[in-house]
Amino acid sequence: MKKLIFISLFTLVTLTGFTQLNVTLFVNATPPGTLSEWGNRKDVLTYLVNYRASGAILQVKIKTEIKLNDGTVAATTDLANARTITLADGNNLFSAADVLPLGAMIFNGKYKTTFRSTGKLPSDNYQICVTLVNPVDYTPISEQRCRNFYLAALQLPIPVMPANEMTLSQEKAQTAIIFRWTPVVPRPSTPVVYHIQVFQVLPDQKPMQAFRSNLPVLDNAVTGTTQYIWQPQLSMLSFMQPADSSANNAAGITFIWTIRATDASGNPLNDGNINYDGRAEPAVFFVKPGGDHPVQSKRKTKKN
Repeated sequence: MKKLIFISLFTLVTLTGFTQLNVTLFVNATPPGTLSEWGNRKDVLTYLVNYRASGAILQVKIKTEIKLNDGTVAATTDLANARTITLADGNNLFSAADVLPLGAMIFNGKYKTTFRSTGKLPSDNYQICVTLVNPVDYTPISEQRCRNFYLAALQLPIPVMPANEMTLSQEKAQTAIIFRWTPVVPRPSTPVVYHIQVFQVLPDQKPMQAFRSNLPVLDNAVTGTTQYIWQPQLSMLSFMQPADSSANNAAGITFIWTIRATDASGNPLNDGNINYDGRAEPAVFFVKPGGDHPVQSKRKTKKN
């Protein structure tokens, strides 16, 4: 009987505490992928706490969980390191920086690895749940509020021109080479900086060897545009390689190029499921006398 009385009193006190607090959570359904950006934008998350003080001081901690639809917990607040908040009488407004303090969040499993590498979570459907708890024993003192959100996968830029294995005319290339690529999608909230890099493939090198080890012959950045015109300072004649006895037996030069997408601060744009450095898959092109045509790949056709 005493146990039942205790439970009843505890429930009554808890419900009385809940009636003093009215909490509301607003979350953007498609927030930025980079979690640190949440705290810099007012439109991402707002947590409103209405407290009827009646002269009493109430201290709380904010407990936050990020979960998948199947209940898997991707991240939760480390309440021991979370700050204690004193609620004022009336409305208390909290932003993403208060609700999701990254320095006091514990990320689990692969989400920990991805967050450390990219500052993001993998693209997926998530739910964020927020509760006010007692700062001493972490018992809930408010109703839990949950909202769903979706982190979209970013499509990194794709080199379009010169297309992979395209041959350019030496005469035209030594004047200007036009590079084009697809934009990052979905479009980020801030301008994208595209870093274009071109590497020369030396004799006896494979393109990816040149890409990984050579210094770029072009390394430049443009903001908000998906085109760059390169005007080589040296004539292509000074770059000419000996004749290649394999697929292309005319003397020429081979290049490999890529695009790296970053924000204005130089942080790579990426998704937790793909490249962490924001760099697109590179493309190879050739400069030869009388070029301007794609290289025909040698494919065997099946006979019926």
